[in-house]
Amino acid sequence: MKIGIAGIGGIGSNVARLLAQGRVKEIRIVDFDRVEISNLNRQFYFFSQVGEKKTDSLEKNLKEIFPGMCIEKIEKKIKSKDVRDLFSGCSIVVEGFDDEILKKMIVEQFCGTGKVVVSASGIAGKNMDAVTTKKMGNCHIVGDFISGQDKFSLFPPKIAMVASIMAGIVLRYAKEKTDE
Repeated sequence: MKIGIAGIGGIGSNVARLLAQGRVKEIRIVDFDRVEISNLNRQFYFFSQVGEKKTDSLEKNLKEIFPGMCIEKIEKKIKSKDVRDLFSGCSIVVEGFDDEILKKMIVEQFCGTGKVVVSASGIAGKNMDAVTTKKMGNCHIVGDFISGQDKFSLFPPKIAMVASIMAGIVLRYAKEKTDE
């Protein structure tokens, strides 16, 4: 079973790390960005990787955890017209964007397709007590559903918590599929 991750910043890179620790064998990571120093407080990258492509850096970091992981890297900015093709062959898609329009696009593209979608909404701010999970059909959304980064600062422990819950959902589905 292949897991797709759309965006490998704070949410996506940490979900990928947890999937490697959970011994997920196949993932596809899609992002166009580079590692920035300002993101090191919440993303699974290192100071020595600043300026490198996120896809290359994340692959290296994941292989340090689980050398047997097969990582398909796609360096591309995701657009609505491409999203279905980019994640074809993936049973589960993890949404890791910080842009509300892109988040909505992923959910809308895969709603009702049978593909499991795990998304985040409201990951900024320091209120970790309000984090919950909502399930709507094949879509799981994790967060507090209020605190966008346009109004609240990013708080690394909350991002890690949301990513952990999201990875837990993915790992449960992956286990169910392998038990079938």
